[in-house]
Amino acid sequence: MKKILQLILGMLIGAAVGYGGVMLLVWLVDGGQPSASAGSEGIDWVRLSVAIGAAMVSGALAVVIHLILHEAGHLIAGLLTGFRFLSFRVFKYTLVKTDEGLRWKRYHIAGTGGQCLLELPADQDVETAPWFWYNAGGVLMNLVLTVLSVLLLKWLNPGMVGFAFLAMMALVGLFMALMNGVPMLVGGVGNDGHNILLLWRHPSSRRFFVHSLQTIGQLSRGVRISDVPREWIDDCPVDEQSDYLQLSNRGSYMMLLEDLGEYERAREVTEELLSLGKKLPQLLQLEVGGDAVMLELMNTNRREVAEGLWTKQLERYVKQNSQYSPIKCSVLYAYELLYRGDAEAAYVYKQKLHQRRQDYAIPGEAITAISLIEAIDAKTRQSA
Repeated sequence: MKKILQLILGMLIGAAVGYGGVMLLVWLVDGGQPSASAGSEGIDWVRLSVAIGAAMVSGALAVVIHLILHEAGHLIAGLLTGFRFLSFRVFKYTLVKTDEGLRWKRYHIAGTGGQCLLELPADQDVETAPWFWYNAGGVLMNLVLTVLSVLLLKWLNPGMVGFAFLAMMALVGLFMALMNGVPMLVGGVGNDGHNILLLWRHPSSRRFFVHSLQTIGQLSRGVRISDVPREWIDDCPVDEQSDYLQLSNRGSYMMLLEDLGEYERAREVTEELLSLGKKLPQLLQLEVGGDAVMLELMNTNRREVAEGLWTKQLERYVKQNSQYSPIKCSVLYAYELLYRGDAEAAYVYKQKLHQRRQDYAIPGEAITAISLIEAIDAKTRQSA
C-alpha cells in the first residue's frame, strides 16, 4: 500500500510539473502571445493536446538518450586517458568484452539505469592513474548535449514537436548533469561528483578505485577472485568513517575469503560490515546481508540470527537479482537447504546456476558461487 501511495503521489507531482511545463512550452512557441485560434475561450485544445503529447514523448526520449550518452561520455573519456573497455550497460542490457569477442548479456544493479566499466592495465601505477576524466566524462557529455540543444533552439525554428524535443533534451541534460555532477550520496552511494571529490581529497582511496576496476576486469574474463593479484584486495578493516570505496573493497575481501574456503572468517567480515548499521549504504546492506545469511547457516548455524537477517526486503532483493548474480543463487540454495530443509526447492537454484554459468556478465563470480554450493553439499552430507 505504501508503494502504491508513493506512486500515486509521484504521478500527481509529475502531472502538476508537466502541466506547468507544457503551458510554458505553448506560451514560448506562441512567442509569448495567446494563440490566434484559441477562440472565445482563449485555449486551443488541439494545440494543447499536441503540446502535451510532444512533451511526454520527448521527455521519455530525452531520458533514454541522455542515459546512453552519459555512459558513452564515461567510455570516451576513459578510452582517451588509457582505460580499456570492459562492459557497457543500459538498463538490463549489457555489452561485455569476452575472450570470444563482444557479447550481449543481462545484468542489473539496483538504483542504476546504466553503467560503463573500464579497467586500467595491471601494471598501472595507482598514484598516476587518470581517475578524473573517467568519472567526469558522463557529466561533461550531458552538459555538451544541453548546450547544443539550447543553441539549436536559438538558431532554428523547429516547430512545436521539434521545440518540445530540444527543450526536453536541454532540461533533462541539465537535471542529469546536476544530479551526477554535484557531489552527493544517493542511497549512501556516491555519484560521479562525489567520487571525484573523494578521490581528490583522499589520494589513499585511489588504490581502491583502480584495483576494484582491475578486479572486475579479471572476473569478467572468468578468472576467479582468488586468482587475481592479492595486492588488489586489501585486508583493510572498516569503521563508520570509511568511504564507499573502502566499504566495497571490504566486500571484495569477503568474497575472496569465500572463494578461499575461509567461511568463518568471511562470516566475521559480514558481521563487521553489518555492525555499521545505517552507516553502511543500503545497497551494500542488501549485498552483504545475503552472504551473511548463507555464511551463518554454513558455520555457526544460529537459526535465530539467520532469521533476523532474512527480512522480506532482503529475500525479495536476493530473488530478484539471482538472475544476474550467481552468488545470489548460492545464497538461496543455502537458505532453502540448510534453513528450510527443502532439497527440491534448493536444487532449482543449483540447476539454474550451472545452466547459466557462462551467461552471467561476471562469470568469475559463478566459480565462487559453485564452490559455495559444493561446500554446502559437503556440510549436508556430514550432518546426515
